[in-house]
Amino acid sequence: MDSRYFDPEGLARVGNMELVARQVVEGFITGRHRSPFHGFSAEYLDHRAYTPGDEISTIDWKVLARTDKYFVKLDKLGYGCYLAAALSYLLLRQNDSVGLTLFDTDIKQYIPPQAHPTQFRRILDSLDASASEGDTAVGPVLHRVAERIKRRGLVIIISDLLDKESEIADGLQHFRHNRHEVIVFHVLDDAELTFPYDRLTRFKDMEGAGKVLVNPKSLRKRYLERITAFTENLKNLCFERKISYHLTKTSQPYAACLAEYLDKRSRLG
Repeated sequence: MDSRYFDPEGLARVGNMELVARQVVEGFITGRHRSPFHGFSAEYLDHRAYTPGDEISTIDWKVLARTDKYFVKLDKLGYGCYLAAALSYLLLRQNDSVGLTLFDTDIKQYIPPQAHPTQFRRILDSLDASASEGDTAVGPVLHRVAERIKRRGLVIIISDLLDKESEIADGLQHFRHNRHEVIVFHVLDDAELTFPYDRLTRFKDMEGAGKVLVNPKSLRKRYLERITAFTENLKNLCFERKISYHLTKTSQPYAACLAEYLDKRSRLG
């Protein structure tokens, strides 16, 4: 058996993901959606406990000063995993079939949709084992996923969508052609949206080995123009295809983001 299942820290992370997913969903359903943090401290919902192997730079020193405990803020992947866990729990609670696809340049794992009670645990285990490494090819993979889904349903895409917009649009259109309802959670870090750098900085490609040393001040205006155009273009591409688009910032506690969306969706009927 995979030794990860004997790792107390690994099991703790899965348990916390499950606990928070259940709490967020149950709170919304029972009418507490305007305060989705019932039973939790809101500031820790987008954090997890520090574990050996985490980068020291990811430690939230303000939380350490207040609690004398080490926490790291969830990155985009972790943020997306918690969103996926909460949505999975919500749908399974409604007796809907739920599946999961993890991908980079190809489909890495595919869990076919089921409504069985054990499906939530399968999804949590898969999310816990997920890792960000190598390149991605969002558009081509969306086509492959669309070809696997035989029954019409709801497709939820959680990604930073950092790829060619035209290919992403074609992949999304494949789902719409197959008459699926599509929701896109476009997850980006605040630093990607605001570029808060002043000093000479070395930037590293998160999906490759590339590194570049630059003066951020000389790039800020052009960068902000491009990232704004990128998100607006994706939003418009989704609107044209009748796809629900949500720019999701990691600075907003994912529970608040999800509760806000679910509240809006429930009011729309």
